[in-house]
Amino acid sequence: MATPVKMPRLGESVAEGTIGAWLKEIGDYVERDESIAEVITDKINAELPSPVAGKLVKLLVQVDETVPVGTDIALIEESADVPAETAPEAPSAAPGPDAAPVHSNGQVERPILERQPSRSVSAKTATPVAERGSEAERQRISPLARRLAREHGLDLNEIQGTGINGRVRKEDILAYLEQDRAATTTVKAQPVAAPATRVETPVSTGASISIPAGDDVEIITPTRVRLATAEHMVRSKRTSPHATAMVEIDMTGIARWLQKNKEEFKRREGYAISYVPFVIKAVCDGIRKYPIMNSSWTDDNKILIKKRINMGLAVATDTGLVVPTLYDADQLTLAGLAKQVNALAQRARNNKLTLQDMQGSTFVVNNTGVFGTVISIPIINQPHAGILAMNAVVKRPVVTEDDAIAIRHMMYLSLSFDHRLLDGLESGGFLKTVKTKLESYSGDIDLY
Repeated sequence: MATPVKMPRLGESVAEGTIGAWLKEIGDYVERDESIAEVITDKINAELPSPVAGKLVKLLVQVDETVPVGTDIALIEESADVPAETAPEAPSAAPGPDAAPVHSNGQVERPILERQPSRSVSAKTATPVAERGSEAERQRISPLARRLAREHGLDLNEIQGTGINGRVRKEDILAYLEQDRAATTTVKAQPVAAPATRVETPVSTGASISIPAGDDVEIITPTRVRLATAEHMVRSKRTSPHATAMVEIDMTGIARWLQKNKEEFKRREGYAISYVPFVIKAVCDGIRKYPIMNSSWTDDNKILIKKRINMGLAVATDTGLVVPTLYDADQLTLAGLAKQVNALAQRARNNKLTLQDMQGSTFVVNNTGVFGTVISIPIINQPHAGILAMNAVVKRPVVTEDDAIAIRHMMYLSLSFDHRLLDGLESGGFLKTVKTKLESYSGDIDLY
């Protein structure tokens, strides 16, 4: 029995994915949860685990081909005789990663590929290291480095890896390209021809801009991540009537506790604590009081309220902004939130996010204050009802309740919300709940 492997949904707003590389060949035996492909979306690059143990018998999608979420991309024969030394002790069929159904307009049947065709590259270098070479070769090259090398037509044998055991990383590829540019006085871009199945839809800005000629401008071709992010931002603004509300928070109690205890906390727990867990905890309180904040507007004009509070965390990485998910955030203590926030941020910046990390968020907190911003207005991450931006905590003179002037640690919170779902009553009440919770912290804080 052949089990289809489907293109997974890597994020709430992601509708399609691209095969960056096949990590297994036709005829290879794979174990359940063993990586078989690298999948690229506008948010992350992730290795796709096999849903079952068996023999890879068909590849239905080519490298660099982009297909909708839910499309069959490969077939694995479960009944194949897996060698005893590689077979799991108790193989069993299991469903693959959650994927949205294919759109109702139908899916064009794609030709079955018995072998991947070789890909032409720039004539400036030799053919890159085999995409599906030995296991040692695959371990020596990170998936992102492999894709970058393929895009630029580089021979990976010429690049010195700086990772563990000589592993070639993305940074090594970028450094090699920078050295190459510095050594060349004139560089002619020779982009690899896009496959026939890939059609990039221009992101309309509403203005006609001509490209001037001359040496005083530089033309940059956006990466796939940048193009997809641009499309998502434009679509979000067109989909949701955005409204924004702001509130000022006195963070002095939390700031003084952090100044006194954060170093000891890190020494004791092994990870840092910041303002972020406190804000997430307060946001969870606000969502519990106003469940409509945890909702979406459906295509058939219904309101879908989600009972689990799965917090999306906006994380800036070298390849762009990603929003991994912290599941059941309202069930965690402050210490637990700090641990999960650190773990997610580290995985995001190391390009180690999993399929699970990029699914299921219901609301987003964005810490733009880490860059020093004092006011920012975020764009909603579809299909959420809202997104909260926490800005920098700064010292300011404030008039207190007894009309005295004191130096306090102050922060602005900015809530962008979908006006189809929320009005001022809900958005204002939500922010008031968050403000009350954050300003309640003082003295000793129970982290556990």
